[in-house]
Amino acid sequence: MKKSLFPTFLILAASALFFSCAAVDKLNEFSANMNRKSEESASKKNMDAENWDIAKLDTARNVDYLSTVEKDVVLEMNKARSNPSLYAELYIAPRAKKFDGKLYNGSLLTSEGAAVVNECVSYMKKLQPLSVLSSEKGLSLAAQQHSSTQCETAQTGHTGVDGSTPFTRIEKYGSYRTAGENISYGSKSGREIVVQLLVDDGVSNRGHRKNILNKDFSSTGVGYANKHKAYGSVCVITFAGGYAEK
Repeated sequence: MKKSLFPTFLILAASALFFSCAAVDKLNEFSANMNRKSEESASKKNMDAENWDIAKLDTARNVDYLSTVEKDVVLEMNKARSNPSLYAELYIAPRAKKFDGKLYNGSLLTSEGAAVVNECVSYMKKLQPLSVLSSEKGLSLAAQQHSSTQCETAQTGHTGVDGSTPFTRIEKYGSYRTAGENISYGSKSGREIVVQLLVDDGVSNRGHRKNILNKDFSSTGVGYANKHKAYGSVCVITFAGGYAEK
């Protein structure tokens, strides 16, 4: 069974400051930003369609117990598992260029800098494709229980406020042969959550990366909450092999 530590990222507060200017300039800037975001969104969709069999990998899209972000987490993990090399090339390698020392993208202070990104890419390029993860309601309920209480208490880590462990939380809903849990703090989209955990900055055993890319795991559950008092958001991901719900 796998048990990993939570990321040691430090999220630096970033605030947007708006200065007085002509109303028309504000409208033009707003319009340009909206167009840019629309183009970026269209580009991401095209990249997905060109490189992935989304219908096969999007195993959680039609379930009724996950939010959009939670479903996106499952899809991103399945993309990484189905073609680790391509995922690393498209979504992880470009990040190495955004470092200034250990500061990423001007706002995120990391422990290892670009070196860990390059190491992650090298690792994933050597992997063979893995089977996709199916979404299980019990695993998601276990994850959602932990993410919800962490938001309420500003807690971090794998031990619940009630003393529960990832394994006792999963056992409440089903049985398993092997199991694990990942937790991401601060990221707000499915891709950012999964990439953060794959890179695994500051975690010496790369436990989060190994969980996502573990051939013995076949099922997953996700619990995302965006009101964590310390980090703004928390995403708990449970994994299991040989899982059977009660």
